[in-house]
Amino acid sequence: MKNDTSAAIFEEILSQIRPFGYFQKRLFFVTTLIQVFVTTVILYVDFIYLSINNSECVPSPRIGSGNLTNISTVDGTKSSCEEEWFNQWKVPMWMNEEYAPAKFSYIWLCQGCGIIVGAVVSGFVADLVGRKIVLYVNLTMMSLAQGAVCALDDWITFLIMRGLVGIFAGGVIIPSCVQMIEHVGKNWRELCVCICAWAVGVPLLILEGVVTRHWRWLAVVTSITSLLSIGTYFIYPESFRWYTCRENFSKAEASIRDIISTNATSLSDFTQLYDRAKLAVLNSMYKRPRTFFDLLHTRERIKTTVVLVMIWLFTCAVYRCLYERMIGQMSSNVYLDTVLVYLLDIPLVYSSIVITRCIGRRWCLFLYSVSCAFTLSCILVIHLIKTMNTKVDMMLGITIFGKLGVTSTIVLILLVTLEVYPTSIRCMGFAVGLSSGIVGLCVGRFMYIEFFHSVHFSYPYICYSVMMGLVGCACLLFPETSGKPLPDLVRSRHRMISMKEVTRLSSAWDAP
Repeated sequence: MKNDTSAAIFEEILSQIRPFGYFQKRLFFVTTLIQVFVTTVILYVDFIYLSINNSECVPSPRIGSGNLTNISTVDGTKSSCEEEWFNQWKVPMWMNEEYAPAKFSYIWLCQGCGIIVGAVVSGFVADLVGRKIVLYVNLTMMSLAQGAVCALDDWITFLIMRGLVGIFAGGVIIPSCVQMIEHVGKNWRELCVCICAWAVGVPLLILEGVVTRHWRWLAVVTSITSLLSIGTYFIYPESFRWYTCRENFSKAEASIRDIISTNATSLSDFTQLYDRAKLAVLNSMYKRPRTFFDLLHTRERIKTTVVLVMIWLFTCAVYRCLYERMIGQMSSNVYLDTVLVYLLDIPLVYSSIVITRCIGRRWCLFLYSVSCAFTLSCILVIHLIKTMNTKVDMMLGITIFGKLGVTSTIVLILLVTLEVYPTSIRCMGFAVGLSSGIVGLCVGRFMYIEFFHSVHFSYPYICYSVMMGLVGCACLLFPETSGKPLPDLVRSRHRMISMKEVTRLSSAWDAP
C-alpha cells in the first residue's frame, strides 16, 4: 500500500537494531526446524510407496488380511530375497493389495485436500488470534495424527488419518512462513525464503526410512521428532507487526524491546518512532476481524490475487508433471532419485537471491519462467533424433533443466505472495496462494497419469511450455516489492472519510 507509514517506521527500526541479528537467526533456525519436520510428515506416504520400487522382490497382488505385509513375502512363504535385508521393506497391507496405485492416488489426493482446508482455516485464524498459537496447536495435532498412522492397516482409515495430517500440516506451513518474513529487514527476505532450508527434511526422511525399514516405525519416528520441536514454544515470539495492527501496542512494544535486547543493540528514539507507527495505525485502520473479502478490497488487490492464483496453479501443475517424469528415471536407486528430484534444482534457486536484488522480483520471475518455457519447447528438437536411447536421454535432460526453472519460479512466487499482502491479511493471502498451488499439484498429477502416455511425447512438453510462458507474462502484472518495506496497513474507508471531513471543515473555518 502506498504511504504505509507504519511499514516504513518498522523498517527503520529493524535497520537500526540489526535486520538479521541473533534474534532473527534464532527465529530462522527454529522455523526451519519445524518446516523440516513438516516436510518429513507430508512426504511420508510418497516415500513409503516409492520405496517398494527399491525392492528386488515382487509384492503379491493379494495378501491375507491377517498377515502383516512384507514385500518380500508371498502368501506367508519366504522368497529368495529374504536374506537381502537392505531390499526388505514392510509396508501397509493395502499397498500390496489389488488396485494399490489407485488407492495411493486417493490417499495422496485426500492429504492434498486436507492441506488446503488447513491452510484456509489457519490463515483466517492466524490473522485473527495470532501466528504463534495457531502454529503450535497445529504442530501438536499434526504430530499426534502422524503417530496414530502406525496403528492403521485398513486403507480407508489410513486415508482419513492422512487427511487429518494434511489439515494440521497446512496449519503449520502458513504461520511459520509468515512469522519469519515479518521479523527480518527488507534485504534479508530473499535469503530467508530462497535458501529452501526445508529441503533438509528430504534426506532426513530417507535416513529415517533406511534405519527403520518399517512403515509403522517410520511413522513413529517422524511423529516423535516433530513432537519434540514443540519445546521451542517458549523461545518463539509473536509478531510485533500483528500486535500493532490489532492495536495491542503494549505487547508489540515489549516484543520490539525483546529484539533490541537480544541483538545487544540500542535505539535512543524508539519511543518516538513507535508512537508514530501507532498513530498511523489508529488513523488508517479500524480494529475488526479481517476476512478473505479483504483480499479483494481494491482493484489493485483484486488484480494481484487473481494473478497469484493463476500463477500458483499453472506453475505447480507443470512442476508435478515434471516431477512424475523424473522420479525413478535418473538412477536405479529410489533413495538417490528422491534426493536428486528435490535437491538438484536448489543451487539455481540460490542464484535468484542475487538476480532479484539486481533486476527486481517481477523481471526475475519473468526471466526464470520464460527461460523454462524455452527449455521445455526444445522438445521439438527430438523430432530430428532417430536413435531411441538418445531420445530418452534428451527428454530426461530437458525435463531436468525445465524443472530447475519451475522450482525457482515457485520459490519466487512464494516470496512475492508473502510480501505483497499487508500484515492484517498476510496469512489469508498466503493461504489462497498455497491452496491454488496444491490444486495445481493435483491437476498436474492427473494430467501426467491420464495424458502423458496416451499422446505423442512432445505434446505435453509443448503444453508445459505454453503454461510457463503465460506465467512469465502474468508476473509483470505484480507490483514491485524488492527493496520496499513490508506493508502493514489495510485502510478503512470510514477512517479516510473522517480525515477528509476534518480537512474540509478546517478549510471552511479559515475561509473569510
